[in-house]
Amino acid sequence: MDQQNPVVEEVPIGTHFDYPADQPVTTYEQERRELLAEYTRFAQGRGRLLKSYLIRPAGSTDQLVVELFDATHAQLVVTCATLQRGGAGMAGVWYAVGTLADLARFLPSPTRNILVLPAEPDRDLDGLCAIRSILPVWPGTDGFTSHPESEPPL
Repeated sequence: MDQQNPVVEEVPIGTHFDYPADQPVTTYEQERRELLAEYTRFAQGRGRLLKSYLIRPAGSTDQLVVELFDATHAQLVVTCATLQRGGAGMAGVWYAVGTLADLARFLPSPTRNILVLPAEPDRDLDGLCAIRSILPVWPGTDGFTSHPESEPPL
């Protein structure tokens, strides 16, 4: 393949995942997909225009999956079903942070990176997100929440 530009194809939300299609779905992956579905419903309920993409980088046969992009606010959304860095067969926070960095290269700029977590992050994870310009969000009493000082608010 000798393409000069990335190929970006919009696909229906919830039809493609950043997970091997030929592998059985793990408990972690199921929890991550449920978190993604919850956040999708939350964002749609707020009137957001949401999209999903398949991306083939220039000169590559690999295919990347953007599971959720909030076109209303130019927000790339990645979910992580744990607050742990990774290990024991789960992708973890490090994988999610790397995914945000990789995918953001192919989306309109400026794009805000959103990391959807299962619970409020601790100070260490907050620090990692801050240094990488990532906004952590998590389930709250009224949908999803983030730190009060986050701009723009969810």
